[in-house]
Amino acid sequence: MKRLYFLFALACFLLFPAAALAQAPQLHVTAEAEVRVPPDRAAITFGLFEKTDNLRQGAERLNTASSQILQYLRTRGVEERFIQADNLQILPVYTAPAANRPEKLQYEISQTFTVTLEDPSQYEDVLYALLERGVNRITNVSFYSTQLRRYRDQARTQAIRAACEKARLMAEAAEVKLGKLTDLREADASAFWSPRWASNVSQNVLVPEASASEESAPATGMISVRAAVELTYKIK
Repeated sequence: MKRLYFLFALACFLLFPAAALAQAPQLHVTAEAEVRVPPDRAAITFGLFEKTDNLRQGAERLNTASSQILQYLRTRGVEERFIQADNLQILPVYTAPAANRPEKLQYEISQTFTVTLEDPSQYEDVLYALLERGVNRITNVSFYSTQLRRYRDQARTQAIRAACEKARLMAEAAEVKLGKLTDLREADASAFWSPRWASNVSQNVLVPEASASEESAPATGMISVRAAVELTYKIK
């Protein structure tokens, strides 16, 4: 019996310090940051659409319009590697017969292109010129940056600084001292970002200075690059 009590006491001695260590006071903080940058690329996805009774004539008209559009883009100095043409699509369409009207066969012919502009400020001129040259479908206009990795690293740095500042402020307000940083990980920025929180994180927004040419160019919007981090500290 004494041996049993001894083993029980030894187990309590070993377990309680471990439990206390596992439940040691900690401070867990999260922070997010946003870097807003001007785009350095614009991509326009557009198409030509033709509905015709005569397949050959319709295809010839579409090919002629395509050649004129490609020639225009080359004249503007757009390199071939920035012009992408999708496959030509031909879809037979049968019109249901009606009274005194037999079934009719027509063809829908379409082709889609994507052009990437190295100067996003030119997208408006190019867009209107394409429409003037027969383009009858604009599928998408998007803007992006080729320096996304650099800006994302900036956002990460801003988020870490904000998290450290937040931890120091909370520890000071709670009258405790921060101990060793025990965990640092990147979080999903989209989980932190919502219109409801926008006013609370505006201090962590970095907007690089624009050059004179960027300030005078038509507004193309800013690209938002976000990052979020989670930090855990021991509390003394």
